[in-house]
Amino acid sequence: MNSQLFYQLPTWAIGLLFAFVLLSALEFGYYVGRGLQDSWKNANPTNGQIILTSMLALLGLIIAFTYGASVERFDARKQAVVLEANAMRDAFLQADLVAEPGRTELKQVLLDYARTRMLKQGEHRSQERFQELAQKSLQALPKLWRVTKQIVGPNSSAHFQLVNAVKQVLSTHMIRLAAIEDELPISVILMLLFVAAASLSVAGFNAGISGRLNRWRMTIFALVLVGVMLVILDFDQPLDGFIRVNFNSINSVINGMEANLAQ
Repeated sequence: MNSQLFYQLPTWAIGLLFAFVLLSALEFGYYVGRGLQDSWKNANPTNGQIILTSMLALLGLIIAFTYGASVERFDARKQAVVLEANAMRDAFLQADLVAEPGRTELKQVLLDYARTRMLKQGEHRSQERFQELAQKSLQALPKLWRVTKQIVGPNSSAHFQLVNAVKQVLSTHMIRLAAIEDELPISVILMLLFVAAASLSVAGFNAGISGRLNRWRMTIFALVLVGVMLVILDFDQPLDGFIRVNFNSINSVINGMEANLAQ
């Protein structure tokens, strides 16, 4: 997983960082404009408004692009969880049709593997912790396949559906791992922050040239931009933040497995 700075910090810290950058850009542009006010007093104010309007239009386009990309990745993670839960449930049902010896062992191995697929909030912040969890899942996969081969034996056609179900579990493991690791490139996030800061800097410069800056209005606008960027990052975070993937489907499968084995 990419150890990006923005995903290693809590949400409130990211918000403070973005607010500091945007408000600093606003004040910088304003004081530069105030310093050049005399030399720009005969300039056409329409040119400055055209540039500001163009910058804001570009900012809106980038926000729409990054928002759509982060939501698309979030939906992919949700689908990956549902696919994996269905694959583990189907494999467990197929294992229930296997005769002893082997049926109970295979069902227990599937349960142990399913437990490794439950991830808690914030566990991706530590790269070491995430790698540890991923390693547990990878270690459970060979055992699952080994037990399946012992049951199937040389006559694989007799357990064709079981083999396919277990192979589907192996496939969905990689699908979900790829979905978790798929994050917005840090260059896209930095570009969004840069364009937002540049737009506020131009707005501050225009205000400095005119000698009037409504700080309350511009501060509210900056905070709105910060809120939108935080939502984009929140959608893009795999396991942390306020917007998180629901693991109820996997949890329900685990509860069903445990109840079945308890019988």
